[in-house]
Amino acid sequence: MVWAAVTLGWWLVGRLTGDRPSILMCAFAAVFSIVGGELADRRRRRRARNRAAKRRASTAGSSTG
Repeated sequence: MVWAAVTLGWWLVGRLTGDRPSILMCAFAAVFSIVGGELADRRRRRRARNRAAKRRASTAGSSTG
């Protein structure tokens, strides 16, 4: 469902800018947009997880019992 909405969005942007985009090219752009976004989100989550693990590791040894 998201893919269809992004395809329509690309098509509408093309029409608004005066181009005559084909729906097939808009579908390819939608696939690349969605895949790129998912990969970027995966990378962001991995970096956040690694930063949190480093913080836990650095504070674990500094506590005095």
